[in-house]
Amino acid sequence: METSGTIREIRRLEDAVRDYINTHRYQAELLKNSSTWNQICSSLDSIGDTLYAIDAYVSTEFPKDTGLKYIFSYGLLQALFIQQDALRHLAEAFEFPYVANDALLRIRNIRNASIGHPTKQNHGKTCYHNFISRMTMSKGGFDLLRHFGAKEYESMRVDLLAMITDQLKWIKEGYEQVARRLREADRMHKEKFKEAPICDIFHSAMGYCFEKIGGGIYSASGSDRTFGLLQLRSVKETYEKFENALRERNELNNYTEYDLNEYFHALKRLESYLAGESAGMEESDARIYLSYLRHEHNRFVQIAQEVDDSYLERPKPKPKRQKPIKAIKIELVGVAGDQGQ
Repeated sequence: METSGTIREIRRLEDAVRDYINTHRYQAELLKNSSTWNQICSSLDSIGDTLYAIDAYVSTEFPKDTGLKYIFSYGLLQALFIQQDALRHLAEAFEFPYVANDALLRIRNIRNASIGHPTKQNHGKTCYHNFISRMTMSKGGFDLLRHFGAKEYESMRVDLLAMITDQLKWIKEGYEQVARRLREADRMHKEKFKEAPICDIFHSAMGYCFEKIGGGIYSASGSDRTFGLLQLRSVKETYEKFENALRERNELNNYTEYDLNEYFHALKRLESYLAGESAGMEESDARIYLSYLRHEHNRFVQIAQEVDDSYLERPKPKPKRQKPIKAIKIELVGVAGDQGQ
């Protein structure tokens, strides 16, 4: 039974979703609602954890001990059930509609009949009492006897390996839809800002501004100081635009915000000096502040460039030639809860 390839694909999709939520511009927004954030993280972990359980069931020899046979069978069915809920709750947290198809609903109903509510399962207007046939238990599945009505019963074969194959197929399809929606949201966000690079805020005359600020510090001339003050206020205005651009894009992380606050503090201190409002500051202090502003400016330009680079469309590698695969359409919607399903 080949499941490892599908499991690898699901894990690749999990990584794609994790990359999205750990990108600051989206993480900052998601963290505003801790319940939503925790639901996303719990759902991702649960899907990943159940993949381990499913993979172990497939690759491990089925036990001979009767008790362990039940543990294996119960555990697998519960893992399938948890995995379905996790995908539904992941889609819900991102506000995507989720609909389970008939194959997933059938797996869910078999789990409920076998281990969820076997002693008294209300399904519609019918009440079932279910029994796993112990002597038929194997890695491939078991027979389930179902009694209902007046002396009526039915027997059904539960094919666990087929259920695994079906579930992984549709979990992968559902995960792909979630990942595709997130990629589209990312594309739209980048499209909104890609024509306005943050680097453009730092105009080519910034070096001239710093030079004239220095001239205002070194000169005793009032006019030079006034001109230096004007250039410093121009730098301050530029950095206010830089901060606003980062905020608008949700790219202002805590570290950059802290460094910007220090930068604005240095600008304020130097502004007071050039305006003659800082009697306690000496010229050497002003030169140190200017040296700090020049040095840190280069780092902020680098941050702007890194943000701009992340908004550029990267060329996708050409896919290997392969046979065409028939597309499978899936709609995601809410699945009924545990009771009676």
